[in-house]
Amino acid sequence: MSDTGSRVRGDVRVVDVYGTLPAKVRGRIDALGREHWRRAHAGVPRPADSWCPTRPLMLDADAFALVGAVADRAAGLVLEACRRRASTAGELLDALSMPLSQFPLLDPAEPLTERLLTSVRADVMVERGVPRVVELNIDGAIGGAIEADLVAGQFQEVYAGPAASGPEPSGSPLRTPPSAVDAFFTELVAFLGLAEGDCLVVPVFREDGHDHLADPDDFIAFLAPMAERGKAHGITVVGYPLDGLTLDDRQRLRAGEHVARGVFRLFLPVEQAGPGLDALGAALRAGTARMYTPEATSPVSDKRVLAWLWQDLGLLGADDRDFVRRHVPHTVIAGEGALDGDRASLVLKPGDGYGGAGVTLGRSVGEEEWRELVLAAAGTGDHILQRVVEADLVTFDFAHGTTGEIRSAAVPCVLGPMVYGRGLSGIYVRHGTPRPGVLVNTHQGAASNSVLIAKSPTAGR
Repeated sequence: MSDTGSRVRGDVRVVDVYGTLPAKVRGRIDALGREHWRRAHAGVPRPADSWCPTRPLMLDADAFALVGAVADRAAGLVLEACRRRASTAGELLDALSMPLSQFPLLDPAEPLTERLLTSVRADVMVERGVPRVVELNIDGAIGGAIEADLVAGQFQEVYAGPAASGPEPSGSPLRTPPSAVDAFFTELVAFLGLAEGDCLVVPVFREDGHDHLADPDDFIAFLAPMAERGKAHGITVVGYPLDGLTLDDRQRLRAGEHVARGVFRLFLPVEQAGPGLDALGAALRAGTARMYTPEATSPVSDKRVLAWLWQDLGLLGADDRDFVRRHVPHTVIAGEGALDGDRASLVLKPGDGYGGAGVTLGRSVGEEEWRELVLAAAGTGDHILQRVVEADLVTFDFAHGTTGEIRSAAVPCVLGPMVYGRGLSGIYVRHGTPRPGVLVNTHQGAASNSVLIAKSPTAGR
């Protein structure tokens, strides 16, 4: 396991430190945020009729590091739980009763090694200052790197003002986290073994419900910051329609005039069947192209593996048992006895779902509907029941995207630490808005945000 596990400190609390900043600094943050919130969120996809936070979440350095350490250690424990049941991706599918047909690009012989933890974004909710991992996304297709960088960097520029320069302009107590996009490229280039000048293709696809993914040109424009950063890492990044990918007579993957040595997969292959996916699969099997990440990362992300952690408590060392109890909410596979427990304290989730689809909070439905949902889930064996995390609320000011109205609201947050190659970079934040919502998910109206790191008031004393 990565040595980041040794940095999970029990004496650190994760709290928004905005309220501890000097009054003069808070006044500047408030005034500039209300005036320039559009600039701070430029390039981040959002519906026009939405609420935008006028400042980022602010964590001190210890809390920032703790969130990353908890995410990394949870990922390592999840992989170990998988390896207690399987040694290859195909065996893991069998252990999860998942058909191979659900993963058209997966190599069933892929070994379950730490290499699969190349790209991780945990979903972390903070309860009484303690970060708790409610989901683990272990896949190249995790979102948030671009947004984490843009929002943090652009808010910092707003606070800097036109005359400031340097990483901490005008004596600001805030700094940006390490770039998630740069960390991503560093890891991706090494993982795929790309050489100077190689082409990395990002297949562009349609995703209903996301305006920026509905039109290929808009999708490619959204990827522009990534393409620019790719140049700094010596590779050419090309956004190209998935359906247009072809195979040449040397079994090489082509995106128009470009020969793809690497592919960055942002999509779920089972949802994108067609000739382009067939060409990609053939190139992977021929070894002429490599994909970030291999589809073997997907079943490792299944939420039922969090239930395995709780099943395996007796097999873990004392430190790991304490970690699971403290940082992973109690999770079971919905099955026999699934109706035990207080409905209001439970959430039902599909094991391999995403975007909040199929997630039901027990407190949001009536007793009879809950009973029907849980019994149906128990019959399929592919859902979990998890203790609800009563997330600490953070107060933000929000500006309305069309009217500009400013409104304050105390909202729950989901922190998404971007961990590439077992190292923390930025943190992608999603949180509620003044518009009521049951789940904190951008598919269901949550706001995208980021983190700035604040100096401790006692630093340097």
